[in-house]
Amino acid sequence: MAMAMELALRAHDLDGSVGGRWAGRVRILTLLRIAPFALLIGNLGRLPAISSGSKEAPILLNDGMVVALVAAGIFLALRHRTLRIDGTVVCALGFMTVAALGLLTSGVRYGLTPFELAFSAAYLVRWAVYFALYLLVLNFVRGSEREQVWLALENAVLIFAVFGIFQSAFLPGFAQMVYPDSQVGYDWDYQGRRLVSTILDPNFAGLLIVMVLLVMLARVAYGVRVAVWKPLVLLLAAGLTVSRSSALALMVGLVVLVAGRGLSRRMLRVIGVAFLLTLPALPFLIQYAIALNKFAIDASALGRIFSWLIALEVFLDNPVVGIGFNSFGFVTREYGYSGAGASSFGADGGLLFIAVTTGLLGLSLYLGMIASIIRRCRRKWLNGEASGAERGMALGTTAATMALLVHSVFVNSIVHPLMLEPLWILWGLSMLTDRVPDATAGSKRVRPRLVTVG
Repeated sequence: MAMAMELALRAHDLDGSVGGRWAGRVRILTLLRIAPFALLIGNLGRLPAISSGSKEAPILLNDGMVVALVAAGIFLALRHRTLRIDGTVVCALGFMTVAALGLLTSGVRYGLTPFELAFSAAYLVRWAVYFALYLLVLNFVRGSEREQVWLALENAVLIFAVFGIFQSAFLPGFAQMVYPDSQVGYDWDYQGRRLVSTILDPNFAGLLIVMVLLVMLARVAYGVRVAVWKPLVLLLAAGLTVSRSSALALMVGLVVLVAGRGLSRRMLRVIGVAFLLTLPALPFLIQYAIALNKFAIDASALGRIFSWLIALEVFLDNPVVGIGFNSFGFVTREYGYSGAGASSFGADGGLLFIAVTTGLLGLSLYLGMIASIIRRCRRKWLNGEASGAERGMALGTTAATMALLVHSVFVNSIVHPLMLEPLWILWGLSMLTDRVPDATAGSKRVRPRLVTVG
């Protein structure tokens, strides 16, 4: 981490040009290209941290990489007194403010201790740090450099998927191999031969793969050349997770792609080849899914319904600003509900969970944040003068965003940092443009400002 900070903070003086306005920009770009590979560590790099008794708050090695990257960006922004923000950032700042207010009011109403407030607030800080990745891409990456960051993310997830396929075949019960002292149901469920890769959870692993696969297919739809083996590997890996939520997320994402672009011959060819090549594995996947009761309403599905009902009850009692981030386990204790493990502090339900934690006010800001991204993405993918890479990134990001929202109804992926990191990087990349600035723009010196809204 120290080396990453040192590389990022070496900067040259401003030269007044557009390219020189951000000293150290290239080094931040380098760190943004490295960051996706830290995702590969996943939950294998968990460091013990604070514990509330019923839940631990471990720090991931990936967190360290993101903190170093964000700290470098803040340093340069303050040094050169220039920071570009947009409507998405404004909504995010408002959302975080409401979440903090909800936590404070919840602390008074439900008698949370200072430790419990600090424990819950740590997750809001973590959310804010990961969201800052969007700001970094927006400020430190040019449209011509989009491909470098995207390829880093694509390659990282491909490695993640390839290892996951190997793990599914040869390392059943991988989470218990990594953490032999973990308690099933409290720490990691036993998943057998389901693909969990380094995240150690098939549902989250499936969503990560699906998001990148959707962007890849969107790029294909706009004529960007993509090797056929790449979507094939991701499609096979997604299937091996045997995750119903990920399968539904993929279907919703494909609907978004078709609605936004239609079915191009090239995308049909890629999907057709991928389907034919994975067809021999389908009987085995279906048989395994039946063995896991994935075609029936099992205890897992019933547990999610119960979680939704609890969340709805808490929301109706706190409709304005909610109960704050990560206080769900503490608050539901006052309702007479008790649980152990990570699930006791999170509620499935996607946007319902956002409403519980931040109320109607926070939910409105959160939806405004998403609407801001999708609205601008739509303008890009409908712009016939934009490049295929630019249009494909915009449509793929929209599909990935919708996939996450659907997925989070069943699994609490809407606040999971390892899911939000790639999404927010995609959000930032989709806002970049391939248009070359006016050559005369750099000749005019503009007084630096700490914030520019645009």
